[in-house]
Amino acid sequence: MPNDLKAFASMHLPGIEAELRRRMPRSTLAGAERLNQAVEYAVSSGGKRTRPLLTMIAAAVGGAPPEASRAAGCGVEFLHLASLILDDLPAMDDAQTRRHLPALHVAFGESLAILAALALYARAFEIFAELPALALEAARAAGSEGMTGGQAADLEAVAGSRMKKTTALIGLALTAGGIAAGCGREALRALREYGELVGEAYQLRDDLLDELAGESLTGKTAGQDRRHGRHALTRNFGADKACARIEDLARRAMEIVRQRLRPCPEAQLLCEFADSLARRAAELVERYGADCRDGRAAGARGGQRDPVAPGESVGRDAGRERLDPDPRA
Repeated sequence: MPNDLKAFASMHLPGIEAELRRRMPRSTLAGAERLNQAVEYAVSSGGKRTRPLLTMIAAAVGGAPPEASRAAGCGVEFLHLASLILDDLPAMDDAQTRRHLPALHVAFGESLAILAALALYARAFEIFAELPALALEAARAAGSEGMTGGQAADLEAVAGSRMKKTTALIGLALTAGGIAAGCGREALRALREYGELVGEAYQLRDDLLDELAGESLTGKTAGQDRRHGRHALTRNFGADKACARIEDLARRAMEIVRQRLRPCPEAQLLCEFADSLARRAAELVERYGADCRDGRAAGARGGQRDPVAPGESVGRDAGRERLDPDPRA
């Protein structure tokens, strides 16, 4: 068993990538060739694969081999990819880049981008249907009380509810592994609560990236929240307070793992993931946030193209987190 996140990712990412390509939706209909190209572009354009890796770790915590949940993790990843495509559309964030490449609607047009998102969404639920309990869990996570409602709240800049756009799907990544492993109700509840806590921390760290860093670091159009009047950092909730919140969320998530889940090496990986979110957020603020304390100059650098730091690359795989959240992701 790998003893850290990077080792776990290195061991299992090749299998995840192969499964994603094997299960990727493809149409056999004449005239749908460009749709297939758009779907392949979305699936193959890099990515962290954090969610399927978390699914596989959760399954291992539940006593099943990680491979038992690989398909479920791919379903979660297809949902995630669909949400990114929709999030980038002109009607949403109007982002031009994603993962250092043109956003899907820029490369293929809005119509095919929407259709590709629908194809990925439908394929995700084909996979979830193999486990009826997982299909129900996924519908709730993706629906009006979860990811979809959270995205609507984000468009309205409603601070608390907007977190659901991220927390619901990361929570699903954890419970998908637990369901695949046959975990009981209490373990599933603990995995879901852990997922929502680290999901909020993950989103706050992403907000810090959007406000502080440039496109060369994030791989996507920077300064999005500020450009749309949805400031993640404000005078009352600046970079330091965001970091403190992330640290508290990570601490609570680790407590759930230690107190309510089966002690095992994979459980320690969940603790490592939560701790790394707090650590990387602090490093990000230390590196870029001197002018953003307490929100006084929040977003001062957002949207700028920062020079690439030594050892960093810009391209299809630049900044892939591999379950090790890094400010360069």
